[in-house]
Amino acid sequence: MNTLEKQEGVYYTQNIENLPIEERVFFREGKGVSATSEHYRVATQIELAAWEEYKKQ
Repeated sequence: MNTLEKQEGVYYTQNIENLPIEERVFFREGKGVSATSEHYRVATQIELAAWEEYKKQ
């Protein structure tokens, strides 16, 4: 299992194309069976910017 380790300045999100920002989750490290690189990936800067804008609403 490839667990997602905490890295400075890195957020992870679901590995699903076209998932709306309001349905995405962002986190810094994953623990447990479901938090693997198969299901999650490093979030892009565009996704993080959209997430910040969404949180302001």
